[in-house]
Amino acid sequence: MPATTPGNVSPHFLVIVPGYMGSKLRDRTTGEIVWVDFQSIPKNPFQWDGWIDHLFGALTYPNENLEPAGVMDEVIFVPPWAKQEHYNRLVEALQGLGYQLGPAPGSELVLYTFPYDWRQDNRLSARQLGAAIEQWSARHPGHEAWIIAHSNGGLVARWYIEKEGGKDRVARLFLMGSPWDGTPKVMWMLFAGLDTLFRRRFNLFDIPRRSRDLFRTFPSAYQLLPVQAPFLRSGNEEPVNPFAGTGWLETDRQRHLLEEGRRFNEELGTTLSVETLCFFGRKIPTVTQGMVTLAAGGLWSAIRWLATEAGDGTIPEHSAVHPQAREKLPFAVGHGDIYVTPAVLEFLEWELIDKYRAVSRAAVVTERLTVMFEPDRDVYSPGETIDLWATVHENREGSPPVSGASIKVQLVWRQPLPGMEPTAPSEHLPEAHLWESNETAGRYEGGLVAPDTEGYYQLRALVRAVGEPAVRLEELIAIEAEPDLVGE
Repeated sequence: MPATTPGNVSPHFLVIVPGYMGSKLRDRTTGEIVWVDFQSIPKNPFQWDGWIDHLFGALTYPNENLEPAGVMDEVIFVPPWAKQEHYNRLVEALQGLGYQLGPAPGSELVLYTFPYDWRQDNRLSARQLGAAIEQWSARHPGHEAWIIAHSNGGLVARWYIEKEGGKDRVARLFLMGSPWDGTPKVMWMLFAGLDTLFRRRFNLFDIPRRSRDLFRTFPSAYQLLPVQAPFLRSGNEEPVNPFAGTGWLETDRQRHLLEEGRRFNEELGTTLSVETLCFFGRKIPTVTQGMVTLAAGGLWSAIRWLATEAGDGTIPEHSAVHPQAREKLPFAVGHGDIYVTPAVLEFLEWELIDKYRAVSRAAVVTERLTVMFEPDRDVYSPGETIDLWATVHENREGSPPVSGASIKVQLVWRQPLPGMEPTAPSEHLPEAHLWESNETAGRYEGGLVAPDTEGYYQLRALVRAVGEPAVRLEELIAIEAEPDLVGE
């Protein structure tokens, strides 16, 4: 598969894989949207209990009569899990960048959504994702798949890439608030259910118990439990293992699903075989620990949850920061709106569109010359050397490379990184001269040191060749320290 390289964006199509509860589910027989059509909620409060009965009965897994029917286009309010924006806002933002919803014949920028049954085993959803990408790849020969995956969608995408051969189709993966080691909030829902389903008045109908019993039928819920980081303790500070299962689950089937959830995460691991960028939320109070009250016989009677400002409100920072991701990008955002936050969308625009446009501007064709200018990569750490090169050639076929050119490069401040306080570098920004290579005629090389202040910068090159007007080129780069989250 051709690599995605600066200056030459590979032909690709985008795929959005939504998170938990982020896909509509429809009755195959009647066409009724079961999850979730707010217009179907009765106006008469005396009918609410029956409506909730019908909803929970239809959602109970397994129920193969339900099928995915598009990504959610309404806000989902289901504490403690999340308060989730609809995914159409992400679709609209990407359309604003020039992407068109597939198949879009003739369009170079194509976008697909992948709704799936989020109740089922994520392995099954991953295989279905693979089948969809095979169809789209056949429709767009020579195109890579680039995946934007939110929350549980990241588990689906990673299982497809690592376990179902997806690394041969997928070139880039953008994880949005997606856990690699689960979240304690799923334990909360499996143990005690939802605090609220859409609105507070529905709580009159025993929503916590009924939703708890419902969630315990979902194979995927158990696959979102933390496996690596201990998060439960007893009153005497002893670790409590949720995968023992005997203290809090009621049936053999539930205990089987629990064991399958553990096995899923251990088999998936943390391997990343494609370029992965990890967007994660932080500085929002997030449940990270629970204190279990034990009753007679080792049964659990209650869990008292503890929250710290170390996550996005749903996924702890520890789990949202994938250890193998190429870039780890922090934003002060919540779990349910990370994919529509302006700062995140701005960075996504850079990764999908602008950095390739910036590179293409670093080539100029005059009447007689072609001049190319590039740094060796896009992102540098403060204090790191930025290696630069340029080439100068005559356009006439068979002409030798141009020697004796003068090339001066200046670093110019553009703006802070997304999520940073407005600031500008106080230090003098460096300049450099590029000198002609002894080994390669017409190639000029040099370097300068990245400043201490993180942000976006522009490299501006001024090229003078004998008998030619001056040529100016620009190249955008980012300067940011490698994330070091150990001990945070």
